[in-house]
Amino acid sequence: MLDEARKQNSFAGTFIHRRGDSVNSYYIVHAVKDGVQYERLKSLDGAPREIIRDGESVTCILPGKDGSRWDQVPPLSPLVPGENVDWSELQKWLTFTILSNVRIAGRDAILIEAQAIDQDRFIRRYGVDEKTGLLLKTEILGADGRSLELAQFTHIDINPDNLDDDLKPTLHGKMTKFDRKHWTETIKESPHWKPKWLPEGFELTDVTSGKGENFVEAHTYSDGLSSFSIFREQLSQQFVEMEGRSGGATVAVSRIIETEQGEKWGITLVGEIPVETAKRVASSVSMLN
Repeated sequence: MLDEARKQNSFAGTFIHRRGDSVNSYYIVHAVKDGVQYERLKSLDGAPREIIRDGESVTCILPGKDGSRWDQVPPLSPLVPGENVDWSELQKWLTFTILSNVRIAGRDAILIEAQAIDQDRFIRRYGVDEKTGLLLKTEILGADGRSLELAQFTHIDINPDNLDDDLKPTLHGKMTKFDRKHWTETIKESPHWKPKWLPEGFELTDVTSGKGENFVEAHTYSDGLSSFSIFREQLSQQFVEMEGRSGGATVAVSRIIETEQGEKWGITLVGEIPVETAKRVASSVSMLN
């Protein structure tokens, strides 16, 4: 499916990413060598940012002096499908329908819609290249059909000649190199806190901790296509409780929880799920004995 096409094809191109009223453009180059994926993603407007992927290692090059904060790390391309997705399992929660044949970035594509059978997921549409199966477009819509987020190639060159030079970083000078692989560590033990309620089909996929300005621990949950992360951090004066702030399809909800010993922690949920679902998950987070 979509993840397999990305593992088998190299490409270079530009795409736009609209989140709410904000629109940004990016250049991306993706190469596959001996089964290993390499990638460079660079912002073309706004603050200079670049992400370099070398197999499982992801390095972010960011402006400024401090590259240690979680919220400063730009996301990977929204046109990256989930890896190792169990599509048959997803059909328990989503109905997939072929809508039409379309043209995207000058290529023939098929437009597919994933309609949620509950209120805990957004509607998603995918523009899939007919020849290669690569994802050329992804759009997230609310229950009312309003477009919340869109990522779409405007130009793409598939399986071009040697991309080695194009994979090298181009940002230098005062940029900070942030190596996510070394800054975070995967925790293999059972977490000592968790939400008591999750939308059906969502499972814990990653637990990481960071040694930034304050201790931060994050749990990531996904159904294969949609995902959200819950961050637990030491409470500071800067922490603000939020009932639900959204930017496009991304929602943020935060609250304060207290342990039996009276210790207070800040909890923040960030992800691509409806705000009412996010509130319910965040409200169910509790410390375990």
